[in-house]
Amino acid sequence: MKKYSFTVVITTYNRPDYLLESLKGALSQTVKPKEVLVIDDFSSEDYQPVLDQFDRNSFQYIKLKAPSGANVARNTGVELATSDVIAFLDDDDVWDEDYLEQHLEALQTADAVTCGFRFLENPEKTRINPIVDITQEVIKNGNKFCGMSGVTCKAELAKKLKFDVELKNSQDWDFFVRITLEGAKFVNIPKSIYNYRRGHVSISTEVKNMPIEKVYPRLKAFKKHQAFLGPHAYSERVSEQVLSFIGDKSNKWQWINVSVKEAGLVATWNALIMRRLMPKLLGGRNSK
Repeated sequence: MKKYSFTVVITTYNRPDYLLESLKGALSQTVKPKEVLVIDDFSSEDYQPVLDQFDRNSFQYIKLKAPSGANVARNTGVELATSDVIAFLDDDDVWDEDYLEQHLEALQTADAVTCGFRFLENPEKTRINPIVDITQEVIKNGNKFCGMSGVTCKAELAKKLKFDVELKNSQDWDFFVRITLEGAKFVNIPKSIYNYRRGHVSISTEVKNMPIEKVYPRLKAFKKHQAFLGPHAYSERVSEQVLSFIGDKSNKWQWINVSVKEAGLVATWNALIMRRLMPKLLGGRNSK
Protein backbone atom coordinates (compact mmCIF):
# COMPACT_ATOMS: atom_id res chain seq x y z
CA MET A 1 0.00 0.00 0.00
CA LYS A 2 1.34 3.41 -0.96
CA LYS A 3 1.81 5.62 2.12
CA TYR A 4 0.43 8.99 1.08
CA SER A 5 1.07 11.87 3.48
CA PHE A 6 -1.91 13.92 4.69
CA THR A 7 -2.53 17.58 5.36
CA VAL A 8 -5.62 18.14 7.50
CA VAL A 9 -7.30 21.51 6.89
CA ILE A 10 -9.69 22.45 9.71
CA THR A 11 -11.77 25.57 9.11
CA THR A 12 -13.19 27.32 12.17
CA TYR A 13 -15.18 30.41 13.06
CA ASN A 14 -16.20 31.43 16.60
CA ARG A 15 -16.48 27.84 17.85
CA PRO A 16 -13.43 27.12 20.00
CA ASP A 17 -15.35 24.54 22.04
CA TYR A 18 -16.13 22.56 18.88
CA LEU A 19 -12.56 22.93 17.63
CA LEU A 20 -11.38 21.22 20.81
CA GLU A 21 -13.15 18.02 19.71
CA SER A 22 -12.37 18.18 15.99
CA LEU A 23 -8.68 18.95 16.53
CA LYS A 24 -8.38 16.18 19.12
CA GLY A 25 -9.87 13.74 16.61
CA ALA A 26 -7.53 14.85 13.84
CA LEU A 27 -4.46 14.46 16.06
CA SER A 28 -5.56 11.04 17.32
CA GLN A 29 -5.65 9.29 13.94
CA THR A 30 -4.18 5.82 13.49
CA VAL A 31 -2.57 7.24 10.33
CA LYS A 32 -0.83 10.35 11.59
CA PRO A 33 -1.15 13.42 9.36
CA LYS A 34 2.02 15.14 8.25
CA GLU A 35 0.50 18.49 9.17
CA VAL A 36 -2.70 19.91 10.63
CA LEU A 37 -3.66 23.44 9.61
CA VAL A 38 -6.32 25.23 11.65
CA ILE A 39 -7.63 28.12 9.55
CA ASP A 40 -9.56 30.65 11.66
CA ASP A 41 -11.87 32.89 9.62
CA PHE A 42 -11.14 35.95 11.80
CA SER A 43 -13.08 34.79 14.87
CA SER A 44 -13.95 37.28 17.59
CA GLU A 45 -13.94 34.58 20.28
CA ASP A 46 -10.76 33.71 22.17
CA TYR A 47 -9.22 30.44 20.98
CA GLN A 48 -6.14 30.57 23.20
CA PRO A 49 -7.51 28.43 26.09
CA VAL A 50 -8.34 25.65 23.61
CA LEU A 51 -5.12 25.92 21.63
CA ASP A 52 -3.09 25.75 24.83
CA GLN A 53 -4.46 22.27 25.55
CA PHE A 54 -2.46 20.85 22.64
CA ASP A 55 1.21 20.56 21.77
CA ARG A 56 1.67 23.62 19.57
CA ASN A 57 4.18 21.70 17.46
CA SER A 58 1.42 19.29 16.42
CA PHE A 59 -0.54 21.83 14.37
CA GLN A 60 -0.44 25.31 12.85
CA TYR A 61 -2.98 27.98 13.72
CA ILE A 62 -3.56 30.58 11.00
CA LYS A 63 -5.99 33.43 11.59
CA LEU A 64 -7.25 35.28 8.52
CA LYS A 65 -7.04 39.06 8.51
CA ALA A 66 -10.77 39.55 7.87
CA PRO A 67 -13.93 37.39 7.81
CA SER A 68 -13.79 35.83 4.36
CA GLY A 69 -15.99 32.73 4.37
CA ALA A 70 -15.38 29.00 4.49
CA ASN A 71 -14.16 28.75 0.89
CA VAL A 72 -11.42 31.35 1.38
CA ALA A 73 -10.40 29.56 4.58
CA ARG A 74 -10.27 26.22 2.77
CA ASN A 75 -8.30 27.71 -0.12
CA THR A 76 -5.80 29.13 2.36
CA GLY A 77 -5.27 25.63 3.72
CA VAL A 78 -5.00 24.18 0.21
CA GLU A 79 -2.35 26.74 -0.73
CA LEU A 80 -0.30 26.04 2.40
CA ALA A 81 -0.55 22.25 2.21
CA THR A 82 2.69 20.36 1.56
CA SER A 83 1.39 16.76 1.64
CA ASP A 84 0.21 14.29 -0.99
CA VAL A 85 -3.42 14.42 0.11
CA ILE A 86 -5.59 17.12 1.68
CA ALA A 87 -8.29 16.10 4.17
CA PHE A 88 -10.96 18.71 4.90
CA LEU A 89 -12.66 19.04 8.28
CA ASP A 90 -15.20 21.56 9.60
CA ASP A 91 -14.69 22.53 13.23
CA ASP A 92 -18.04 21.12 14.36
CA ASP A 93 -17.51 17.56 13.06
CA VAL A 94 -15.39 14.78 14.56
CA TRP A 95 -13.57 11.95 12.77
CA ASP A 96 -13.32 8.35 13.93
CA GLU A 97 -9.74 7.47 14.85
CA ASP A 98 -9.31 5.32 11.72
CA TYR A 99 -10.86 7.89 9.37
CA LEU A 100 -7.62 8.70 7.54
CA GLU A 101 -6.65 5.03 7.52
CA GLN A 102 -9.82 4.12 5.64
CA HIS A 103 -9.41 7.03 3.24
CA LEU A 104 -5.79 6.00 2.64
CA GLU A 105 -6.98 2.58 1.53
CA ALA A 106 -9.51 4.10 -0.87
CA LEU A 107 -6.93 6.54 -2.24
CA GLN A 108 -4.83 3.67 -3.55
CA THR A 109 -7.13 3.65 -6.59
CA ALA A 110 -8.76 7.09 -6.41
CA ASP A 111 -7.97 10.80 -6.64
CA ALA A 112 -10.72 11.94 -4.28
CA VAL A 113 -12.83 10.18 -1.65
CA THR A 114 -16.07 10.77 0.26
CA CYS A 115 -17.67 8.67 3.00
CA GLY A 116 -20.77 8.21 5.12
CA PHE A 117 -21.40 9.69 8.55
CA ARG A 118 -23.49 9.39 11.68
CA PHE A 119 -25.25 12.20 13.51
CA LEU A 120 -23.26 13.18 16.58
CA GLU A 121 -26.38 13.87 18.63
CA ASN A 122 -27.89 10.50 17.64
CA PRO A 123 -25.14 8.04 16.63
CA GLU A 124 -27.64 5.35 15.69
CA LYS A 125 -28.84 7.56 12.85
CA THR A 126 -26.49 7.39 9.87
CA ARG A 127 -26.33 8.63 6.30
CA ILE A 128 -24.58 6.16 4.03
CA ASN A 129 -24.76 6.20 0.24
CA PRO A 130 -24.20 2.69 -1.17
CA ILE A 131 -22.80 4.07 -4.44
CA VAL A 132 -19.02 3.58 -4.65
CA ASP A 133 -18.07 5.19 -7.97
CA ILE A 134 -19.08 8.86 -8.17
CA THR A 135 -19.54 9.67 -11.85
CA GLN A 136 -20.83 12.75 -13.64
CA GLU A 137 -24.26 11.16 -13.96
CA VAL A 138 -24.35 10.40 -10.24
CA ILE A 139 -23.35 13.90 -9.18
CA LYS A 140 -25.95 15.52 -11.46
CA ASN A 141 -28.47 14.45 -8.84
CA GLY A 142 -26.77 16.62 -6.25
CA ASN A 143 -24.51 15.85 -3.33
CA LYS A 144 -26.10 12.75 -1.83
CA PHE A 145 -22.90 11.83 0.00
CA CYS A 146 -21.44 14.12 2.67
CA GLY A 147 -20.16 17.60 3.44
CA MET A 148 -16.52 18.59 3.22
CA SER A 149 -15.69 16.95 6.56
CA GLY A 150 -15.93 13.61 4.77
CA VAL A 151 -13.72 14.49 1.81
CA THR A 152 -10.08 13.83 0.99
CA CYS A 153 -8.49 14.87 -2.29
CA LYS A 154 -5.03 14.44 -3.73
CA ALA A 155 -3.23 17.74 -3.26
CA GLU A 156 -2.33 18.26 -6.92
CA LEU A 157 -6.00 18.07 -7.88
CA ALA A 158 -7.21 20.21 -4.95
CA LYS A 159 -4.63 22.91 -5.71
CA LYS A 160 -5.78 22.98 -9.33
CA LEU A 161 -9.51 23.17 -8.53
CA LYS A 162 -9.65 25.11 -5.25
CA PHE A 163 -13.03 26.35 -3.99
CA ASP A 164 -15.22 28.92 -5.70
CA VAL A 165 -15.28 31.88 -3.31
CA GLU A 166 -18.25 33.41 -5.14
CA LEU A 167 -20.60 30.64 -4.04
CA LYS A 168 -22.61 31.05 -0.84
CA ASN A 169 -23.92 27.48 -0.83
CA SER A 170 -23.48 24.17 -2.68
CA GLN A 171 -19.71 24.64 -2.44
CA ASP A 172 -19.20 20.94 -1.85
CA TRP A 173 -21.38 19.98 -4.84
CA ASP A 174 -19.54 22.46 -7.07
CA PHE A 175 -16.21 20.96 -5.96
CA PHE A 176 -17.52 17.45 -6.65
CA VAL A 177 -18.76 18.44 -10.12
CA ARG A 178 -15.38 19.86 -11.04
CA ILE A 179 -13.62 16.72 -9.79
CA THR A 180 -15.68 14.62 -12.19
CA LEU A 181 -15.19 17.12 -15.05
CA GLU A 182 -11.43 16.67 -14.60
CA GLY A 183 -11.90 12.98 -15.31
CA ALA A 184 -10.50 12.16 -11.87
CA LYS A 185 -11.33 8.92 -10.10
CA PHE A 186 -13.84 9.80 -7.39
CA VAL A 187 -15.06 7.14 -4.96
CA ASN A 188 -17.24 6.83 -1.88
CA ILE A 189 -16.66 4.71 1.22
CA PRO A 190 -20.14 3.33 2.02
CA LYS A 191 -19.60 3.37 5.78
CA SER A 192 -20.14 5.97 8.52
CA ILE A 193 -16.69 6.94 9.75
CA TYR A 194 -17.22 10.38 11.24
CA ASN A 195 -19.68 12.30 13.39
CA TYR A 196 -21.66 15.14 11.84
CA ARG A 197 -23.00 17.74 14.23
CA ARG A 198 -26.26 19.51 13.52
CA GLY A 199 -27.21 20.72 17.01
CA HIS A 200 -26.30 24.36 16.33
CA VAL A 201 -28.02 26.89 14.07
CA SER A 202 -28.15 25.04 10.79
CA ILE A 203 -28.37 25.89 7.11
CA SER A 204 -31.87 24.39 7.08
CA THR A 205 -32.99 26.85 9.76
CA GLU A 206 -31.52 29.71 7.74
CA VAL A 207 -33.29 28.56 4.56
CA LYS A 208 -36.63 28.18 6.33
CA ASN A 209 -36.53 31.78 7.52
CA MET A 210 -34.78 33.62 4.70
CA PRO A 211 -36.56 36.33 2.66
CA ILE A 212 -37.36 35.48 -0.93
CA GLU A 213 -34.65 37.70 -2.46
CA LYS A 214 -32.00 35.62 -0.70
CA VAL A 215 -32.80 32.57 -2.82
CA TYR A 216 -31.20 33.96 -5.99
CA PRO A 217 -27.58 33.75 -4.77
CA ARG A 218 -28.34 30.16 -3.76
CA LEU A 219 -28.99 29.28 -7.41
CA LYS A 220 -25.56 30.44 -8.54
CA ALA A 221 -23.90 27.00 -8.43
CA PHE A 222 -26.65 25.52 -10.62
CA LYS A 223 -26.42 28.37 -13.12
CA LYS A 224 -22.64 27.91 -13.20
CA HIS A 225 -23.08 24.24 -14.16
CA GLN A 226 -26.23 24.59 -16.26
CA ALA A 227 -24.58 23.08 -19.35
CA PHE A 228 -23.23 20.17 -17.30
CA LEU A 229 -26.63 19.46 -15.75
CA GLY A 230 -28.65 19.71 -18.94
CA PRO A 231 -32.18 21.21 -19.12
CA HIS A 232 -34.01 18.54 -17.11
CA ALA A 233 -31.56 18.17 -14.21
CA TYR A 234 -31.01 21.94 -14.08
CA SER A 235 -34.73 22.68 -13.75
CA GLU A 236 -35.12 19.93 -11.18
CA ARG A 237 -32.26 21.16 -9.03
CA VAL A 238 -33.42 24.80 -9.17
CA SER A 239 -37.00 23.97 -8.26
CA GLU A 240 -35.79 21.78 -5.38
CA GLN A 241 -33.70 24.66 -4.04
CA VAL A 242 -36.42 27.31 -4.39
CA LEU A 243 -39.13 25.11 -2.93
CA SER A 244 -37.12 23.59 -0.08
CA PHE A 245 -39.10 24.00 3.14
CA ILE A 246 -42.01 25.45 1.15
CA GLY A 247 -44.36 23.88 3.69
CA ASP A 248 -42.95 26.22 6.35
CA LYS A 249 -43.36 29.38 4.26
CA SER A 250 -46.21 31.81 4.87
CA ASN A 251 -45.96 33.31 1.35
CA LYS A 252 -46.02 29.98 -0.51
CA TRP A 253 -47.39 31.32 -3.82
CA GLN A 254 -44.59 33.88 -4.11
CA TRP A 255 -42.01 31.11 -3.78
CA ILE A 256 -43.89 28.99 -6.29
CA ASN A 257 -43.90 31.89 -8.76
CA VAL A 258 -40.11 32.18 -8.40
CA SER A 259 -39.76 28.46 -9.07
CA VAL A 260 -41.93 28.69 -12.21
CA LYS A 261 -39.88 31.64 -13.46
CA GLU A 262 -36.48 30.06 -12.78
CA ALA A 263 -37.18 26.36 -13.35
CA GLY A 264 -40.38 26.14 -15.37
CA LEU A 265 -43.88 24.89 -14.68
CA VAL A 266 -43.19 21.16 -15.07
CA ALA A 267 -40.27 21.06 -12.64
CA THR A 268 -42.23 23.19 -10.17
CA TRP A 269 -45.28 20.95 -10.43
CA ASN A 270 -43.16 17.81 -9.94
CA ALA A 271 -41.41 19.30 -6.91
CA LEU A 272 -44.73 20.22 -5.31
CA ILE A 273 -46.27 16.84 -6.03
CA MET A 274 -43.22 15.17 -4.51
CA ARG A 275 -43.80 17.23 -1.37
CA ARG A 276 -47.53 16.38 -1.49
CA LEU A 277 -48.35 20.07 -1.39
CA MET A 278 -50.06 20.77 -4.72
CA PRO A 279 -53.51 19.37 -3.79
CA LYS A 280 -53.47 21.34 -0.55
CA LEU A 281 -52.43 24.55 -2.30
CA LEU A 282 -55.05 24.22 -5.01
CA GLY A 283 -57.70 23.31 -2.50
CA GLY A 284 -56.81 26.26 -0.33
CA ARG A 285 -56.93 28.68 -3.26
CA ASN A 286 -60.26 27.39 -4.60
CA SER A 287 -61.91 27.60 -1.22
CA LYS A 288 -61.32 31.35 -0.89
